[in-house]
Amino acid sequence: MSNQQPVEVAERFVEAYNSGDRDALLALCAEDIHVVHHNRGVELNDRNAFGDIIKGFEAAFPDKHFENRRARHADGDTVVVEHTWVGTAQADVPGFASAGDVARIDLCSRYTIRDGLVVEYHDYG
Repeated sequence: MSNQQPVEVAERFVEAYNSGDRDALLALCAEDIHVVHHNRGVELNDRNAFGDIIKGFEAAFPDKHFENRRARHADGDTVVVEHTWVGTAQADVPGFASAGDVARIDLCSRYTIRDGLVVEYHDYG
């Protein structure tokens, strides 16, 4: 059992994502993490599958990151962050951006954290 607070785990998740440290990010995820990208048609229950999605976004948007945090709310094991996802497309990515364009998506990310691991990750936006 981890003594890390949910907010700390969510912060480490975002830091790992922003730095491109996929291994550190996945180490923060439960094996059966439930991931849903609402409005994007993504739903899965597997850390390795989530890693594959992250790897694909690293190739398509090497500078991908979260910025412009506007709010963070925590209640028990749930943390919600309102921020902007940003990345420059390396090639045309339908629904996101044309090659060379910067994509910006305002969203809320919801993390459910138990025993120091993200067990659910939802993006709304």
